[in-house]
Amino acid sequence: MKPPQLMRVGTKKTLWVNFQEICAMMRRNSDHVFQFMRAELGTEGSIDGNKRLVIRGKFVPKYIESLLRKYIGEYVACQMCRSFNTSLTRDNVSRLFFVSCQDCGSSRSVAQIRAGYHATTKADRRAI
Repeated sequence: MKPPQLMRVGTKKTLWVNFQEICAMMRRNSDHVFQFMRAELGTEGSIDGNKRLVIRGKFVPKYIESLLRKYIGEYVACQMCRSFNTSLTRDNVSRLFFVSCQDCGSSRSVAQIRAGYHATTKADRRAI
């Protein structure tokens, strides 16, 4: 797995240059990886015309790499044989995502992507 290549865009944005390449290596939809990263980072972001990920905020490559490892552990790696030769499918009836291993044939359901930790600010407490 290649490490993520990050660049700064101005002072408040980070550009992930090889985002599409990493998604292709994992054989995952870039939208799914994008949703996971956005939820875990707790920030806004977008995919530009060159299929690069633009994230609001300053992030170091080591932190992005740790989130990528977390994604691989949960949504890519087979828990039975530890193979990365898996596919992620969505069941339309139950609306669950399933990781199916191409090597050993096992299948398991994975959790939906939820928003990560959100600190309660003073403004949030006043709104209640």
